[in-house]
Amino acid sequence: MKKWAFATFLLLTACFFLLTACATKPGPNLASKASLIPKGSTKMEVLSLLGPPVQAFLMPDGKEEWYYYYRVKNFWENFPVIRAYKGEDYTEVLKIVFQGDYTQEIHYYTVENPLKRDR
Repeated sequence: MKKWAFATFLLLTACFFLLTACATKPGPNLASKASLIPKGSTKMEVLSLLGPPVQAFLMPDGKEEWYYYYRVKNFWENFPVIRAYKGEDYTEVLKIVFQGDYTQEIHYYTVENPLKRDR
């Protein structure tokens, strides 16, 4: 009986380590970060909270748009046999519009990834 208990313990320990090694790491939560930026914040305040934007555009009307992205991937997409499982696969977008040095608009939305294929 002791051999079975030890073997079971080893099997459960190995399964635990394999499952935790496959777990996905959480990324930035852009929705909660968007709530930390009040309208009228300065560019420096936004930079200190979020860091530099992934993209920045200067619009013809003088406004500046900053974009932050985070892709939530389908965990199963790299497994040939089980990739038909349709897990989460979308991109979070945080758009911040500045008028001069101050925030005028803050938008958070998600976009389904165009490369997601039906399998």
